[in-house]
Amino acid sequence: MASASTGAPDKTVTGYPAQSSQITAGYPAYAYVAPPPSYGPGLGPNPAQDYYRRRNTFLCRVITFGTVAFAIIGFIFFVVWLVLKPRLPEFRVDSASVSELNLTQSALSAEWNFTLFVRNPNTKLSLYYDRLEASVFYHGSRDSLGTTPLQPFSQTKRNQTRVPVRFDVVSEYVGEDVAARISGEKSTGSVGFRVRVFALVRFRSGFWWTRERLLRVFCDRVQIGVDPKNGTGSLMGQPGACEVDL
Repeated sequence: MASASTGAPDKTVTGYPAQSSQITAGYPAYAYVAPPPSYGPGLGPNPAQDYYRRRNTFLCRVITFGTVAFAIIGFIFFVVWLVLKPRLPEFRVDSASVSELNLTQSALSAEWNFTLFVRNPNTKLSLYYDRLEASVFYHGSRDSLGTTPLQPFSQTKRNQTRVPVRFDVVSEYVGEDVAARISGEKSTGSVGFRVRVFALVRFRSGFWWTRERLLRVFCDRVQIGVDPKNGTGSLMGQPGACEVDL
């Protein structure tokens, strides 16, 4: 005898979400998992774009930090500079002499000896001259007649120093025009020269140092009286102050 089945038949279809009517009627509900979003071309997250965006953000932060740090350091140095009130050193030609000044049609031979007076006017700063070079010129020419290195030295506050400078030139070509002009001045008893000094200098106060800076010294129109016969002479007039530029 066939047994009679009881209860309602299972009409649930696998893979579809359960309808509200089925839940109400007693049908079992199945969890529905939504498919991942589909992005069209050029849409959605791009790993390469994210990488460049993060990199640009990092670079912007580094640049901003560096700019702020540089501004703060510069401001500190500016304040220190104002407090210390650095002043340029003072130069003048204390003495000058020439010997054996002889000229040919286009060449010159001579020996010069100069003494430079150097004063540090600062009350809070010392000066350090690390490298120095001096040159001598005929006052009417841009070409140097001789160049020589000078001994490095330093100056404490309010210090005064005398620096000897010697040039020795033998048969230095100067050209016919310059040779003729120097020879003409020599025959009148005096010749004008110029002295140039270039130095790398640093300022110091305690633990505070400045970086090396180029100091330029211009001593123009150093007039030397010269004996027309033997070409020997010395400084004429009072020592003149030199122009100093940093």
